[in-house]
Amino acid sequence: MKKGSGQSPGKIDSVIPVKDFNNSTDGKWIPILKAFNPFGAIADSYAKTLAYKIETKRLDVELVRIKEQANIAHNLIDKSYKLKMEELLQRRISLIGFYETVNAELQRLHIERVKVLEMAQFAQQKAFESGLSLEERQLFKEMSVEMTRELPNFGDKANESLQKLVQALPPVDISPKLLEG
Repeated sequence: MKKGSGQSPGKIDSVIPVKDFNNSTDGKWIPILKAFNPFGAIADSYAKTLAYKIETKRLDVELVRIKEQANIAHNLIDKSYKLKMEELLQRRISLIGFYETVNAELQRLHIERVKVLEMAQFAQQKAFESGLSLEERQLFKEMSVEMTRELPNFGDKANESLQKLVQALPPVDISPKLLEG
């Protein structure tokens, strides 16, 4: 690739035809060779043969140049691909970690609520057991009411905790089509 050509690294430069090569040397090759040879037709055929050999060598060099440009383009694409794949893998690992954290927190909060409800139910059942004094029944009833009253507080604390977790999550673009259902 020529410097300053403005082409992308993935694009291979064109091969210059022999006519352009001959014009770039101001057409001096064949007349110079003819001037050195006094044998006429033999000199002309020799000059043409030499010009063909020179052009063959030039095309060989062009083949090597194009192969090298193709290798450079391939390496550039390969490195870019590997970099993007690693970037996606790291993002995925990060998102999985956040998902697992949020999921674990949701499970913990759910278990807390379930346990508080179970304790309130247990206290309510104890209040109706036979063989308890009126004071003990009253105590279990108050425990049940108090635990049931505390459930919204657990919910508020859970909501605050989840809100902080959600704010800590990295931003993810969600397609509107995924949200349509």
